[in-house]
Amino acid sequence: MKKQVCKYSIIRFQPYPETEEFANIGIVLFVPATKRLEFRLLDSKHHARITNFFDSVCKPTFIQTSKVLRAEIERIKGFMGHTDIDLYSELVREREDIIRFSGNRALFCSDPVAMVNQLFEHYVHRSFLTEPGYEDKMKRQVRDLLNKYKLGEQYKEGRIGEEDKYEVNFPFINLAAKQSIIKPIHFKHTKPSQLIDHGLSWLGKIQQLHKLGFIAPEQVLFAYKAPDDNQKKLYDAFSEIKIQIEGGGIVMEDVNNQGEIVRFASI
Repeated sequence: MKKQVCKYSIIRFQPYPETEEFANIGIVLFVPATKRLEFRLLDSKHHARITNFFDSVCKPTFIQTSKVLRAEIERIKGFMGHTDIDLYSELVREREDIIRFSGNRALFCSDPVAMVNQLFEHYVHRSFLTEPGYEDKMKRQVRDLLNKYKLGEQYKEGRIGEEDKYEVNFPFINLAAKQSIIKPIHFKHTKPSQLIDHGLSWLGKIQQLHKLGFIAPEQVLFAYKAPDDNQKKLYDAFSEIKIQIEGGGIVMEDVNNQGEIVRFASI
């Protein structure tokens, strides 16, 4: 697929203009050559990051604003290609409102949907914060385990998917006849919303790869590190997201459960 110039803007929720504080809640992307508009918004059900950042008073405001904004962007998207009016510029223009848009930014991309998801993970889910620290230590732990059982040569870092469609980097991929993946994933977050966002982010990646036919969920094992069970709110959030991930067909094993990880890696 040919790469095209795209414009994008970060969607921001700013309930208190007096403080100039805002939370990133979405991405809108426009392809001028084809007049294609794509966007992704934080689900109104995932309001915890908003109330944690501001206060609980913002919850109903965010939910209602999110619904109105989603409907408006869908409406504008429907008009794209049927008018000469620059609807994208009108959408993201500077205004005094509870919803603000960042300045226009440009990039090249071949898949607008995949790019919107990538930008959303970066600016909303802050994916760049999740890898260092815990997950680096977990990668070393899994690598040592695979080497111990003479499986290290079979599992290499690599990418699943295709550049022109959708691809994801994984630290441990077995490219043998039965392709399998091991992904260390930590849930040692300080807030339930961060924990849930991280889990949903990786669940979404696997679901997208599965949708495009690159991998089946049961070929993926998440080697996890859970919150301490005495951290009730965090552990409850972890239990919920674990159910969702396993419901999607992905194998979940504690990173210290060496026997099950080796059994999966040996299949």
